[in-house]
Amino acid sequence: MKILGLIPARKGSKGLKNKNFTKFFRKPLIHFTLKTAYGLNKVLYPFISSDSPKILRYSKKLSIDGYLRPKKYAGDKSKIIDVIFHALNWLKKNKNQSFDAVALLQPTSPNRKSQEIKRCIGLFKKKRLNSIFICSKMYQHPYECLSINKKGKWNFLNKIVNKKLLRRQEYEGSYFYIDGSFYIAKVNFLKKYKTFLVKDKSHPFISSIPLNVDINDKFDLKLAKLLNLQNEK
Repeated sequence: MKILGLIPARKGSKGLKNKNFTKFFRKPLIHFTLKTAYGLNKVLYPFISSDSPKILRYSKKLSIDGYLRPKKYAGDKSKIIDVIFHALNWLKKNKNQSFDAVALLQPTSPNRKSQEIKRCIGLFKKKRLNSIFICSKMYQHPYECLSINKKGKWNFLNKIVNKKLLRRQEYEGSYFYIDGSFYIAKVNFLKKYKTFLVKDKSHPFISSIPLNVDINDKFDLKLAKLLNLQNEK
């Protein structure tokens, strides 16, 4: 099976200015995803899609090939599925490369582990899955999550609260969140559903990393640094 390891890295960012080059332990944030992708080059084809020549030049230094993405696929409202299919078409036209599946490696998850990605891909192949994604265990009790409107009115977020609310001591811990660190799906699946995640069709892979953070703002950045230090102990 031939897998495209796509790194989507546009230059614009609202939550964290110049996010891809924000320092994370003295390295640009994007460095860690590029390094991970290069280490996976035996199981996938690492490739970056960006509207930034600066990002492409930096990626080239780390031996990751890529191309300059058109502006219409690099805006705040651009859909990742359109970015994926544009990259697939570009590779077919310009490199004569075709792929059976696409793995998504977003630059906002610097704490992902290569060995975990390899296990995830191994399971994807072994079970002949159409789609698989990594998720992490929730820290907050999901029964306690609220939705609050501008007038201060609130309600429990999850319909599961129709049942008796459990105390934290009774919480069985079987709840997880999609941490954004890794997705993979067959190209035909993506063409049909236009997403990596389809209920009862996409397979969850539980991460061994506690509280894996998808970095979108300064708080996420600080939390990811703290968790990185904890995980390295």
